[in-house]
Amino acid sequence: MSTFTKAMRFVGDLDDEFYHDERQRDVWNEASAIGFQLFLWCSLIAGAVLPWVAGVPGSYTALGILLVLLTISWIVTAYTKSRGVDMQTSQKLIRPRLFLYLGLYFTAAIGIVVTLVFSDADGSVRSPTIVGMVFGAILGLACAAYGIARSKRLAREDEIEAENLERSELLERNGE
Repeated sequence: MSTFTKAMRFVGDLDDEFYHDERQRDVWNEASAIGFQLFLWCSLIAGAVLPWVAGVPGSYTALGILLVLLTISWIVTAYTKSRGVDMQTSQKLIRPRLFLYLGLYFTAAIGIVVTLVFSDADGSVRSPTIVGMVFGAILGLACAAYGIARSKRLAREDEIEAENLERSELLERNGE
């Protein structure tokens, strides 16, 4: 067992006798997954709102939140890989919630950059039109990517449905 895995087992207190009961372990794992997802979403929402609402101080706070979020996400992914599970290959990554997640992330990142790079000493944004254009372009690209992915998925589903219908008609004709 690697030092990383040992450290993560210590952080998660995974050797506690609480985990010996499988039902308790399963329920706790589900609750932990919910807690992790709640942390992700709350962090992203706070990170997306703070730069636009609280200016420069909010941008630094949002930057800290996003760095913690990315670090924890990386550690979770690294731990699963160290245990032989690759999240990228074991689940469907392109889903509507991913686009919402990325939208919030980019809103936060753009807000941080715009506020910290394009702000005057008093904290006012120098060129809100440029900021709006950049934000709109990114949002538009995200919506376009979602639309393309959705269109491809629906086309695949239609193709599978047509094949199934053709197969069932063929079986009916052959009397099976």
